[in-house]
Amino acid sequence: MAKEEQEKTVSEAGQSNALKLDFEVSIFDLYKHYFQVRLSVQTDQSEMTFCLPSWTPGSYMIRDYATHLHKLDVKNLKTGESISWEMVDLHRWRLKNLPAEFEISYIIYAFEDFTVRTNYLETEFGFINPPALFLYPEGKLETPATVRFQVSQFFPFVYSSLTRSGEDSHLFFAENFDELFDSPFHLSKQNSVFFTAGTTKHELLVEGDVNFDFKTKLALDLKRITETQIEWMMDSPNPYYLFVLNLSLPAYGGLEHRASSINYFNPDLISDEEEYKRLLELLSHEYFHLWNIKRIRPIALGPFDYQKPNLTRELWIAEGFTSFYDVYFLYHSGFLTKEEYLAKLQSDVFALEDNEADSWMSLEESSFTAWTKYYKRNGNSHNITVSYYTKGGVIALCMNLFLLKESKERKTIRHVFQQLNEVFVKTKGRGFTKQEFFETVKDVTGVDLKTEFNEYLENPKPIPVDYYLDIIGIQRIQTDQAGETGFKTKEKNGNLYVQKLLHNTETGSFDLMLDDEILAINGKRATTNTLQKLEKSLHPGEKFHLILSRAGKIRESMITASGYFKTRKFVIAEDTSDDRKELRDFFLRNIV
Repeated sequence: MAKEEQEKTVSEAGQSNALKLDFEVSIFDLYKHYFQVRLSVQTDQSEMTFCLPSWTPGSYMIRDYATHLHKLDVKNLKTGESISWEMVDLHRWRLKNLPAEFEISYIIYAFEDFTVRTNYLETEFGFINPPALFLYPEGKLETPATVRFQVSQFFPFVYSSLTRSGEDSHLFFAENFDELFDSPFHLSKQNSVFFTAGTTKHELLVEGDVNFDFKTKLALDLKRITETQIEWMMDSPNPYYLFVLNLSLPAYGGLEHRASSINYFNPDLISDEEEYKRLLELLSHEYFHLWNIKRIRPIALGPFDYQKPNLTRELWIAEGFTSFYDVYFLYHSGFLTKEEYLAKLQSDVFALEDNEADSWMSLEESSFTAWTKYYKRNGNSHNITVSYYTKGGVIALCMNLFLLKESKERKTIRHVFQQLNEVFVKTKGRGFTKQEFFETVKDVTGVDLKTEFNEYLENPKPIPVDYYLDIIGIQRIQTDQAGETGFKTKEKNGNLYVQKLLHNTETGSFDLMLDDEILAINGKRATTNTLQKLEKSLHPGEKFHLILSRAGKIRESMITASGYFKTRKFVIAEDTSDDRKELRDFFLRNIV
């Protein structure tokens, strides 16, 4: 669907005569889930190497997309003769004795996983994550490219934030491969809706069986959220922005891009009011990345090496701050009550306190090792891995509250981000270092945040959240202490198996393993009902006896219950000082 503000003919792009790249994407087999890609190349080089990225920016794990590339063939475009090639590693193909014009063709399997970072093709829609589909010439990421789609017989509409040809709505132009890899494509039979916020025209494409009233309501709600964020940043960087929301299959996730976001949500949940707010939270999160990560970013996050990790210790800023503000923007856009917003804050705080991970991993380590730990989870990850989303959001909250207290002019992270945008995005055109971030905070607010918070970034140390919440007169209530078993179970064919172990420093280690079958609890046959009765009556420090089956052998284990509070929450304290009330009102009535 053509957009007037995007129109630009390919001839105006000024492609290099030395290297010209034109992709054509078609459907090789819809029912077997294969895309066909043909890359026409004009070059003055006799030897070239082409690569397929091994990961997607924003999703920090090596994914080896070449796994799904098949039937690669190279031929002379004028004579039709085959051209020899060789794989030099798992993601690179070297071509020799090249003519001036040749074509590379291959097919891509697109049905492995239904995620925002993988290709997917079925009868109702197609999704292309460009790093998983398009080869690039090694060492020439700056080269422009065109992408033409031959899919109209299956899908009349191709959605993308890339510039379109004025004459052909299925022909797109990318100034370089960084832009191409940051511009996904959604192939659809669905029409979109539009709204304007700031100076940006937004397009919303909803994939799935939903009525027009839902699309209209969602567009109006997104208009409120995007206007709140644009006002917060005092910046509307894009003339056009595309929201893709896929409601086809039960899934949850989002991935940010420079002028679009891809979002998946469970269609069975959208009629539930609380789940709908969770959907808005997801969309709010990905939209805020329009600034925080796609423009305002840690220096390591661009330009990218698509073959190996771009490591940074600052994902607590890129994702953590976004995780704080996604809900904060919902509250200030009128979608959450004060009580609902407070409940969102406390859920993150309690999630950090419910395991030992805070004493195992620092925030900076969580960021740096995301590639091998956060994104490669196992049965023990919840005990030892801190989420830079969750703890990063909590530290963003605490930093803001500290700034409210210490900054004489009540300058907050909002003003810091506006300054980062002016200096590093618009003036220097690069990311910032950790030191530059804290220097900017001090320049803008007059407050030394690094001295106050650095120990919680570099060391595996819990943040004293209660201290910072007390700045605005919010206090914790904890009552009704009870015992906790220290494990979670799953039921299979009427039998109980250990599914998750919850390590706790209070009780130490105990003899229980994942997938142990629990046969008896305190001498009684183990059932879901038996376990629930134990959980309801258990006291902290109380011992209970298990009979287990492990690898075909019968074992016994005595376990000591840990403690937890049945009732715990943060509440607004009315009997607090006027200074705290004033800061609290400022935090809840203004967007910090």
